[in-house]
Amino acid sequence: MSFLNKNYTKEALTLALPVMLTQVGQASVNLFDNIIVGQLLGADALASVSLGNAVFFSMFVLALGFSFAIPPLVSEAHSQNDHKTINSVFSHGFVINMTVGIILMLLLFAGLPLLYHSGQPAKIIPDTVDFLWIMAISIIPFMAFQTLREVSEGLSYTIGVTKATIIANVINIVLNYVLIEGLWIFPEMGVKGSALASLIARISMVVFLYFVLMKEPKTKQYIKEFSLKMQVFSKKMFEKMVRLGFPTALQMFFEVTAFAGAAFICGITFGEDLMSQQFAAHQIASHQIALSVASFTFNLCIGFSVASTVMIGRKLGEQNFIELRKIGINNLKIAFLFMCICGIIFVLARDILPTFFTKANEIEVIMLASKLMIIAALFQLSDGIQVTALGMLRGLQDVKIPSIITFIAYWLITIPLGYFLCVTLKMGAFGMWIALGLGLTISACMLVKRFLNMSARRIKANKI
Repeated sequence: MSFLNKNYTKEALTLALPVMLTQVGQASVNLFDNIIVGQLLGADALASVSLGNAVFFSMFVLALGFSFAIPPLVSEAHSQNDHKTINSVFSHGFVINMTVGIILMLLLFAGLPLLYHSGQPAKIIPDTVDFLWIMAISIIPFMAFQTLREVSEGLSYTIGVTKATIIANVINIVLNYVLIEGLWIFPEMGVKGSALASLIARISMVVFLYFVLMKEPKTKQYIKEFSLKMQVFSKKMFEKMVRLGFPTALQMFFEVTAFAGAAFICGITFGEDLMSQQFAAHQIASHQIALSVASFTFNLCIGFSVASTVMIGRKLGEQNFIELRKIGINNLKIAFLFMCICGIIFVLARDILPTFFTKANEIEVIMLASKLMIIAALFQLSDGIQVTALGMLRGLQDVKIPSIITFIAYWLITIPLGYFLCVTLKMGAFGMWIALGLGLTISACMLVKRFLNMSARRIKANKI
């Protein structure tokens, strides 16, 4: 018997690849920001961007999680040719996404002064604050884009989103160089230039996707019929979408805040002298380099998670629990093999990859990042399995217990252990990454066990 089922694997890859392309595009925006900032401005600037992104994405994933309620509802209505429900989901989803986005933007603004009391190196805080002011504003256009994206993917049209993401990447890369260094008629803006490039790229992404969807036969009807009139809204639909989206938002929040908290813990200094401050800045920069590379492959693996949600959701509708279980196990194997390959690349290229993110003379940063790449290679396996398992459980419409599992793994285990290893034992970023790897492994084991138990119960109940 072969390790992978040919039919299940083919279907999973067919569903996963378009999502992977889109995720690559979105992850690349942050990846290129880190590379360009590190190369042009050095480790201190990279540390500022790292802290800024840690805070930004901790808030942003909450908004992102709410948007994930849109595709299953659109997909279900689309299979029934229920255009009215699709229009309703579109309108309600837009209002929810924009409301959550505005609230989180205001919370970011209000929380900026707290950075000066966070125990981080004092010399990187001003740049971090400047970076976050602009990035907070970018939540609004991104949530508009996310609404269009989720409706489009729910209608099985993904190529438009991929095109928009590629366009945004090109704009972001060009503007990073122009605005950071002050080329042509533009002033030199440093770290603020990187944030402004991301904001402009996200605005262009929304505009481009809107016009693409207006021309696409599958989607133009819903773009034209989109309405925010009071009579199209209902309390029942708002409650349904929030009930689906909120647990997913929490799952993402718990994991991302663990990594965000890791950046802050890595930046806690052991003294007020210049040497301690510099040490902390190097710890943060090394953490960000390894995290940027690991996040890139994680975003690819999200494709398998989405594919699992769709495939298992179909079998749930058919009440075919034996095949449902087989599909889940097969997709876990695919994710495991994919992350094995990524991990091998991490180990073989551990001394080369960090050099793309900082200046050649930042030897201490490069050496530490190289060590972190080894740990990243190991926890890639757990990271790929846990995100795929979350997708499988979402397909079973099981979202509450996985939220509790992620809370235990990341907040009750990873963060306290990371603080103990990083600060108490003074292991620095290396100790923090050991804790991250352990947290991901615990999460993966608990989520897979839950899927296996739930699918086994469904099979047994179906036989009775």
